[in-house]
Amino acid sequence: MTSDTTIRSALLLIAAIALFWTLYVTRHLVAPFALAVFFWLAIDAFARWIDGLSKRIPYWFALTIAILVTVAALIGLIVVVADTVGDVVDQSPRYNARINEIFAWIGSVTGQEDLSYASINERFGIGERLQGAIGGFAQTIQAVLSDFMLIAIYVVFLFVAQASFPDKMDNLFPDPVRRAKAIRIGTSIRHSIEQYITVQTLVSLIQTVISYVAMVALGLDNALFWALVIFILNYIPIVGGFAAVALPVMFGLVQFESLTRVLVLGGVLFGAQFVVSNTVQPKMMGDSMNMSALVVVLSLTVWGALWGGVGAFLSAPMTVILMIILAQFPTTRWIAVLLSADGDPDMDGDGKADKAPVPSL
Repeated sequence: MTSDTTIRSALLLIAAIALFWTLYVTRHLVAPFALAVFFWLAIDAFARWIDGLSKRIPYWFALTIAILVTVAALIGLIVVVADTVGDVVDQSPRYNARINEIFAWIGSVTGQEDLSYASINERFGIGERLQGAIGGFAQTIQAVLSDFMLIAIYVVFLFVAQASFPDKMDNLFPDPVRRAKAIRIGTSIRHSIEQYITVQTLVSLIQTVISYVAMVALGLDNALFWALVIFILNYIPIVGGFAAVALPVMFGLVQFESLTRVLVLGGVLFGAQFVVSNTVQPKMMGDSMNMSALVVVLSLTVWGALWGGVGAFLSAPMTVILMIILAQFPTTRWIAVLLSADGDPDMDGDGKADKAPVPSL
């Protein structure tokens, strides 16, 4: 018995290493498809919401509106980013002068009169680190944009294939019991991901509107760009929320000569993040994700290492999918239990497996 358990554990470990290695090696192929599935579910959920507004609205019309809105949003994002880059380049002399003023002030306060950005940069390599961070973010955006046509094609074919999913399930699972179980698993995954997308979008929208109003009122340059950055970063758990506050505040520190305006900006942005994340988001999210904070951080680290920015963006839904699948097999169910927040990876509320798990290794 002990020998069988050891063999199963070893095989499970080898399978996990092989899976993650495959995901890393094929990231340029698999990551765009995963992102396409994310967009497909988001667009389909949006279309079904429009379709549910009135019985007179056919699904095809609602889907057309959802697709047009999504495309318009992506085009608007590209336009805003391009306009912001040009504006930052034009204003770079003023920003450089302000950075030197900040370091000169720090030097006068600390008694280091020779303190300057050049000396700090030479000592700690701030410029290279900052360029590396910005370059990594830019490469992520560039990779998504370069794969835009591929992702769009995936989305189109997912919608085309959507109508044949029921027939495929009938052929894949002739046994009614197994078919019902497979449908239940798929429905659980889809419901969790769609609820996550809906909640994160609404929460990000609330935080973005509040932040945008504050940034415009305080006169922050390129407020629309920073609003879009906040909206996108809020899809990345924990780290994204911190960056969504830190980046505009750091830019405000460079732009504003008054420290009071920077503190007010930081207070409003942090306040919006804190209030929404601790009041609105938990009530709207409910148990759809069922992951503890530790698992969220670990999933962010793992998926970020595998797929970069796309992995960080999809870390939460990908981990939920993995958890639900692992819960179906006796050998891997304990992993799903550890990943879940309440010990019920089936997310049916009873903390127990639904009937007998499918036999595995």
